[in-house]
Amino acid sequence: MPVTPYSTAFPLPEQPWRNSGIPPGDSVRALALSLMNPASSASERSWRVQLRGLLDPVRKAFAEHRAATEGAHGLYAEVVHDAPRLAHTVDGLVAEHHALDTAMAKLAHWTDEVSADAEAIRRGALEVLGELSRHRQHDADLVYEAYTTDIGGE
Repeated sequence: MPVTPYSTAFPLPEQPWRNSGIPPGDSVRALALSLMNPASSASERSWRVQLRGLLDPVRKAFAEHRAATEGAHGLYAEVVHDAPRLAHTVDGLVAEHHALDTAMAKLAHWTDEVSADAEAIRRGALEVLGELSRHRQHDADLVYEAYTTDIGGE
């Protein structure tokens, strides 16, 4: 029995954003848990190594998210095709992608720097996690606005 009332007799167009397959929640959760306890001076280097190891899968999942949402066949293109009024919102989300990539690259660099302050790294990582959370909500808001908001009707 189909889950939706829509016929699937015709093949759907290619939608790579639906098949990314990476559940980024586990990577983000592990990164967040590692930030709960500040590193002691004795274990600071191992904490940095652990943090870097946890950051890499988050960066990989985010790169896959970007690949699935941006571009001619991504989710954002589909949204703009179906709801052109949201093109400006999509531009903002793409800008968020760039800012998040930059912040995560900076954080990765800091974890490799011996002279970088561990507390500054921790604060930076918490900021990145906050921005990722806000971006996830913005993506959800975009889809909601595109497909469940009725314009001018009751």
